[in-house]
Amino acid sequence: MLSRGLKIKKNIGSESMKLAVLGAGHGGVAMSADMTLAGHEVNLFQVPEFEESFKKIKETRIIEIEGSSRVGTAKLKKATTDIAEAMEDVDHVIIVVPAFAHERMAELCVPYLRPGQIVFVVPGGFGSFILYRKLVKRSGREGFMVAETSTLPYGARMAGENKVIVHIRTINLPMGVLPAIKTKEVINVFQQLYPETTACKNILDSALNNTNPIIHVAPTILNTGRIEYAGDFYLYLEGMTKSVRKVMVAADRERVAVRKAFGLGDPHHELNPYTNDVFYGQFGSRALEAGQKMRGPLAMNERFITEDVPLGMAFYSSMGKLVGIDTPVCDSLIKISSIINDADYLSEGRTAENLGIKDWNRDQMLAFLEKGEV
Repeated sequence: MLSRGLKIKKNIGSESMKLAVLGAGHGGVAMSADMTLAGHEVNLFQVPEFEESFKKIKETRIIEIEGSSRVGTAKLKKATTDIAEAMEDVDHVIIVVPAFAHERMAELCVPYLRPGQIVFVVPGGFGSFILYRKLVKRSGREGFMVAETSTLPYGARMAGENKVIVHIRTINLPMGVLPAIKTKEVINVFQQLYPETTACKNILDSALNNTNPIIHVAPTILNTGRIEYAGDFYLYLEGMTKSVRKVMVAADRERVAVRKAFGLGDPHHELNPYTNDVFYGQFGSRALEAGQKMRGPLAMNERFITEDVPLGMAFYSSMGKLVGIDTPVCDSLIKISSIINDADYLSEGRTAENLGIKDWNRDQMLAFLEKGEV
């Protein structure tokens, strides 16, 4: 089954797991198929309001997967819009949804979690913090662990009702764990699924190494006229010119400054457009080539703005304020995005105030991330 795709290594001694994958978008479908072909039992869940687009997978439990992954026909254990059915008798849970859906998915799955299970948020952007706080509120801290990655393991796109193409796959998958004192235990589990997983200091380390807002927001805003004018638009192919990259790098320096103020060490994964090989191999060749084939965004109210600004760039800005770091470039991008879309992305974003921690200082934040309590 690997002959047409990328040769994927598997950890020696890894065992088959029973997994619930929550979210049936591009990434969740790719993960479900890939993990099934790796020998794991997968229950794939989609929220009922998207049942129509999920219909073929739900009825057949079959996903065709091609590209830079395991390749073939995957037969899932379950495909369902019933969260209780999806969570039944699984070892661990993987949430694969856009950041704006993290809280909804946490509310759905928390009642069915058992002590000893690990919930992975892929990618997280500090979404695992929301999940953990809900677990604490429901049943106390004992026995629960959450974790999140900085990025998806795949750059994938659906190519039909039950077919997905993986354009590129990570070579390095940073992961933070909450509480951080459980990092080794949790990382060892996820490495059985993704051997390229590497440990971060904590979930803030992982969240502040999510560079999607850096890569997406400035180029989208600076190409607003082109996007709104007419025809197809390919951001990676035509939208990241030399001058646009200057703004991207300036915003990224602010992200790195916030990381350093929290005492987070290397790697910072500083942005060096088209030569950054940290996550997906050589960005200047294989990753860029894959990105150039991905059309869009085609409007200003798509996820490169509606997700990456309030749930990414606003997070950078808010964490900067918590440690006294100014982020004028990020703040400008947030403001301009808000004007374009008649929104207030800072007030509605993933900020310290909206996370319920506006009165925390740096030491309180780091203490909570380490032990799961202030």
